[in-house]
Amino acid sequence: MDRNRYDAAIAGAGLTGQLMALALAHEGFSVALIDPAGAAPLPENDHRTTALAYASVRMFARLGLWEPLAENAGTIHDILVSNGHPGDRFRQGGLSGGKLHFPASLLPVERAGPDGTPLGHIVRNADMLELFRERIAENGLIDVINSIITSPRNEKAAVHLGLENGRELTSSVLIACDGKQSSLRDRMGFRTQSWSYGQKALAFNIRHEKPHHGVAHEIFYPEGPFAILPMNGNECSIVWTEKDPKADAYLALSKEDFLKAVQDRVGSMLGAIELSSPPASFPLSFVYVNEPVRERTVLAGDAYHGIHPIAGQGFNLGIKDIAVMADIAADAAAHGLDIGAANVLEKYTKWRRFDAASLAFGTDALTRLFSNDIAPVRWARGLGLGLVQRFDPARIFSMRQAGADTGDLPRLMQPF
Repeated sequence: MDRNRYDAAIAGAGLTGQLMALALAHEGFSVALIDPAGAAPLPENDHRTTALAYASVRMFARLGLWEPLAENAGTIHDILVSNGHPGDRFRQGGLSGGKLHFPASLLPVERAGPDGTPLGHIVRNADMLELFRERIAENGLIDVINSIITSPRNEKAAVHLGLENGRELTSSVLIACDGKQSSLRDRMGFRTQSWSYGQKALAFNIRHEKPHHGVAHEIFYPEGPFAILPMNGNECSIVWTEKDPKADAYLALSKEDFLKAVQDRVGSMLGAIELSSPPASFPLSFVYVNEPVRERTVLAGDAYHGIHPIAGQGFNLGIKDIAVMADIAADAAAHGLDIGAANVLEKYTKWRRFDAASLAFGTDALTRLFSNDIAPVRWARGLGLGLVQRFDPARIFSMRQAGADTGDLPRLMQPF
């Protein structure tokens, strides 16, 4: 393999970049994975988890990545959505103001599979990155380059990349997977819509006395959603969204007082709890690009659509970007076409635009609808949840949407 000429160059070696490299190599393409830290594992103090939708798990299975992760993954059999309010969350009957139940048994067999495939799984980011890094190191089609792209140039026949370490590379296509703050996206002239939510996500894990039974909870409090996500064993991942000043105040509490605040929100359903990882905070913002292709450069993952974690769809949206890119590239190569040609990459834009826009702006609308304490709006939210609960087709559609299982699915994500 020519070590200066690749089928695809990827900027950014986080979860999205590494998985993109593995998916393209699976289709037989040579890949340069470029990041100043290389394909590095997650720092030891980062205990974040990711909710993998059931259609995303299909892709992991086809790439040979699911079996090593499955043993330590939490399983989601049910999702309970509640419209919460601090004053009524522990009244008789639990949270009042509207509930919505999504049981895995409601999915049609042809979507979920005859074995009753769960709605999703909770996987530690560190486990995914460790596995991805191992597989990349074993893959002869992927070169990891510890450097920064300093002078990218889209030209008619290829992308020319000058690197900080002095190397010059060429590639048929350049894929930006370098996150919400993508420097490559900005240098290549993409027009971006972005704003801050004035919120932070507090992410940490808890151990608990009672079993969670594979139930994921999404409780909508006025300050932001509070997610309880079942991990392996008696452990849950918590994603607690709060407005900036309150989030900072909670982080400044002693460990005992912070745990008391968590117990107050979780309630008694899990029994006594303890922290199994320290809380970390992440500012929440929105980023979206309407045109994700510019000449031979493609945006994927958070560089394309960085969304609020309210529905747990961020990485799953990026997974579908990866599956679509692998699909159109494989199809182009099978017909002897240049995978970076305008008419090939136009398919990526058309395939991803509606799905990405509907989820990005849909989660933005949900965030604005649920992150307030206006009484009429709170009443309308509860009414809406109650109406959807009574209409199975709406629940099934929502479950498929959450499962990344709607629209024209790329081959890697289709049912087996």
